[in-house]
Amino acid sequence: MTVESEIGGGMPPPKILVLGVGNLLLKDDGVGVHLINALRDTPFPDNVQLIDAGTVSHQLISLFHETDYLILIDAVDANDVPGSIFRFSPDDIDFQPERKLSLHQMNLIDILQMAEMTGAKPEAVIIGVQPKDASSWSLELSDEVQAVVPKVKDLVIKEIEKICRLQ
Repeated sequence: MTVESEIGGGMPPPKILVLGVGNLLLKDDGVGVHLINALRDTPFPDNVQLIDAGTVSHQLISLFHETDYLILIDAVDANDVPGSIFRFSPDDIDFQPERKLSLHQMNLIDILQMAEMTGAKPEAVIIGVQPKDASSWSLELSDEVQAVVPKVKDLVIKEIEKICRLQ
């Protein structure tokens, strides 16, 4: 991959965080984590960080303060065909806040909103995959979701290349 050679001039390269989200124990819900593992063999420049965020935590907020661009990979239930791929910004969706009783009840959008309240708002894109089964206990992805892992991997690489070209 030629991402590093595309970063030009005297500007420091943007800090890019690729975050894989999901519960690895719940079949397709773990697609974000599986994608991070699939990306680990790709040689990225030092300004790109891959993190398996698991089921998300408020502890990620400090990372968002150090990040210029955020690429989130997660299962997204859009009532579509299993394996469908979506690309959108958190700003594209109107999320209604829910009352939380504990920090353990926070989801990805809650964490992004908390980060923004603390002054951290990196440019963000979400790459979502429609799960077939996100409730069965299994470490394996369904065939439909497994089949799109290479395509999602390529989309993430292209996002990183696009970010680096903007600089």
